[in-house]
Amino acid sequence: MPNLPICLEELHLVLQSDTRLIIDLTEGFQRAAVLIPFVHREKSWNLIFTRRTENVRHHKREISFPGGRFEDDEDKDIISTALREIDEELGIKKIHVIGLLDDLLTISKYVVTPVIGYIEDIREVDGGNILKSEIDYVLETPLSDLTPPDQFYIKEMTYKDKLTFKVPFFDYQGEIIWGATGRILVNLLIKLNLLKTTCRLRLMGRDLWEENNKIDDGLEYIDNLNLLNDD
Repeated sequence: MPNLPICLEELHLVLQSDTRLIIDLTEGFQRAAVLIPFVHREKSWNLIFTRRTENVRHHKREISFPGGRFEDDEDKDIISTALREIDEELGIKKIHVIGLLDDLLTISKYVVTPVIGYIEDIREVDGGNILKSEIDYVLETPLSDLTPPDQFYIKEMTYKDKLTFKVPFFDYQGEIIWGATGRILVNLLIKLNLLKTTCRLRLMGRDLWEENNKIDDGLEYIDNLNLLNDD
């Protein structure tokens, strides 16, 4: 592990000390990974998202983290998947891996592992090497702009008229972050809320939703695989 900024080192230790949810593959599902990229600007810690194009197979026009499917012939492990995908999508090659969040299931039949990474060289972010066939544009958001309680809400949604589940939504300047990406973001913010006060405030700008008890509702996972497999 290279020398990390002190707050990301603290996050690394928090992730190491927690038990991570690992979901075994079930018939009909594939393994995938996303990279949650941290970057530091002069006044804030930011996350990088992408807006997907109409050309991708799943989740067209949605805001997502860089990521994709595990490839047996290219990836030695799921971290390799996340690193390969951010290189292919954004041309970013130098990532310091901090740790992993809980696996989650998606309605597109993937078991997704979120990998948290730190991009030290900001020139890689600003280079503009975007895979135009998959990525419409890059959305870089200060973490502190994602934590105000009035920007987070929960909706109940029904899948194929059979399964109702709760979905977290974030409204960032009219850009809606929801679905699997919203659930990953909820998980990340909860982990950040475990940091000591100095780092928690430095990264997020506040104690996370101090008076908002609905945050845990955003973690409700889709666990009825029979319904999801019933196409």
